[in-house]
Amino acid sequence: MGPNYDQLVDLLKNKDDLAFQIVYENTKKGVFSIIAGIIKSKATIEDLMQDTYIKMIQNINSYKKGRNFPAWVMQIAKNTAIDYYRKQKRVDLHDPQTDMYLFDQAVPTAESSDLEIETILKPLQNDEKEVVLMKVYGNLRFKDIALALEKPLGTVLWIYNKAIKKLKESMGGETK
Repeated sequence: MGPNYDQLVDLLKNKDDLAFQIVYENTKKGVFSIIAGIIKSKATIEDLMQDTYIKMIQNINSYKKGRNFPAWVMQIAKNTAIDYYRKQKRVDLHDPQTDMYLFDQAVPTAESSDLEIETILKPLQNDEKEVVLMKVYGNLRFKDIALALEKPLGTVLWIYNKAIKKLKESMGGETK
């Protein structure tokens, strides 16, 4: 059984560090999964995770007790990532100085697990990546994923099953 989030919210309102640590430990995988479904850069994901928890604290008084607190935090994460993504689409990210070193770099070996995950998830659409990351990496229940994404449970299950079928096909596995 998970923590009592209503009690933790009261403690968070009083700036309790231990309560924050408990909330963070119990929501970080889901928050990471939501953001990683939208943003690809690991450094940016980490920054947006920090922004998410800052916004959580700033808006803690708007949380209504008795609701699904982890889903509320994940909604903040999703909105934070979407806002960042929209802002970046408007900014020209081309830096000519970085192009000088583009061909001098070796094949990336650092962060190989991130590279592998990105490669594995490549055949999936963004909504499929988001659901798979939240389920597999975030270890969230489909009900919580549906709440966080504001989609019906049946839709989330359908997206997940479709994504798993695509992944099996792309990896040469059998599908029915």
